[in-house]
Amino acid sequence: MSRASSTLAFVVASLLGTGACAAPSGTSTDTLRTSTDTGGPAKGSASSPDMSAQPTPSNEPSSVDVDACNVPNKERKVVPTTDLLLADGSAAKEIAGSLTLGCTSDWTLSGRIFVRAGATLTIQAGTTIRAEKASNAGLVVLPGAAIVAAGEKDRPIVFTSDQAAPLAGDWRGLIILGNAPPGVSAVFAADAAMPFGGANVDDDSGALSFVRIEYGTLGLVLAGVGRQTTVDSVQVRKANDNCFTIAGGTVDAKHLVCQYPADESFEISGGYTGRLQYLFGQKMPDTGADHNGVLVDASSPKIYNATLCGDSPTLQNYGIVARNGAALTMENAVVVGWFSGLDVRAAVSPNLDIRSTVLWGNAANPACVETAAVTDPASPLFNDDLGFDEVAWFRTATRKNTEANPGLVACSDPTAPRPYPASALTANAATPPADGFFDTTAAFVGAFRDANDAWMSGAWARFDVQ
Repeated sequence: MSRASSTLAFVVASLLGTGACAAPSGTSTDTLRTSTDTGGPAKGSASSPDMSAQPTPSNEPSSVDVDACNVPNKERKVVPTTDLLLADGSAAKEIAGSLTLGCTSDWTLSGRIFVRAGATLTIQAGTTIRAEKASNAGLVVLPGAAIVAAGEKDRPIVFTSDQAAPLAGDWRGLIILGNAPPGVSAVFAADAAMPFGGANVDDDSGALSFVRIEYGTLGLVLAGVGRQTTVDSVQVRKANDNCFTIAGGTVDAKHLVCQYPADESFEISGGYTGRLQYLFGQKMPDTGADHNGVLVDASSPKIYNATLCGDSPTLQNYGIVARNGAALTMENAVVVGWFSGLDVRAAVSPNLDIRSTVLWGNAANPACVETAAVTDPASPLFNDDLGFDEVAWFRTATRKNTEANPGLVACSDPTAPRPYPASALTANAATPPADGFFDTTAAFVGAFRDANDAWMSGAWARFDVQ
């Protein structure tokens, strides 16, 4: 059993329609972020709390209590750690025993903190952790360690910046590393201090539920995280890179919300084989290219019920990108407001499968028409997929895809998005698999059935221009 369980306005002024793709200025910033490595901190398995090593602060409630957490002018405390010297000689900090952060205090994350193998960091519902910009703070949960952050719908756990006027990139972000396949020894971001990957499909790195992560360089990273880890109802806002980065692993996740990333809303790479349902991504206008909705690289995720709202159809950003043999299964998705709805790159997997999906209001629907006559690799018309015809493939009748207006009410509204259709999109919708994870009642297209679908309501999901 996992450690815990828990029970996203784009208004297109006019239909942009299918058309020729023009190559806007800008260069791709997308890169894979893993490399092989044989070193790094020791791996292990998570243990039960060792309160002698890192005691729970005595003034915190032992269980979540609404009145106890509702404290005005909460005392600010620094997350207790011990000093750590990394193999490259750089200074960091660690949580070597188990630790609970209670909700009657506000906590400051100072410096780069590693939760070591065998330790569990528990965070109570209603707790706010403010990451210190001056020390480029960040939190890394190593393989064999765990984080148990079980918030509630109206008492979320919030990771944010300590700045009065916060900005994307104020701190590093939350990185969780596990022992799940594809089994190769890898390191995240070419950093030997962050190893991940193994053979344990059911590896357990803890739980995240009703959690919001704001203003990081990266938002949430799940690298080599296993299937027994709970990830449900997590929002990432204003990341200076991706909102969600999934590198390998088998972890399943539901109710993921992204607002205003500088790069991908959801980047999936490294042989990830998990399942995802109910994804909402809201992309702000920007000046860069190749900042996409969902990017899948050499991985095989199964994704049901996604709504990806772009707001920059004149820039070379794509709603869905599948590359390097990605065997993506995606059904019941809505993709609006992008330069192009779909782009397949490099080797094409015979198992690539997109069905019951709406691509509309993009500058090119469903995709740019590539041709061998174009020799500039930077052009969206360059044949970069060995002659694969995305347009004909997407329009295959048996796939039940469409390019009709889905009628989303206000998908890109930055403060009060209503990314649902006026009426449920049930025609040609797929029924998610009855495999114990997917919600089989979600036989509709998009992340939201209609205005009554309230899974994104509550204090845990925040929308703001700031």
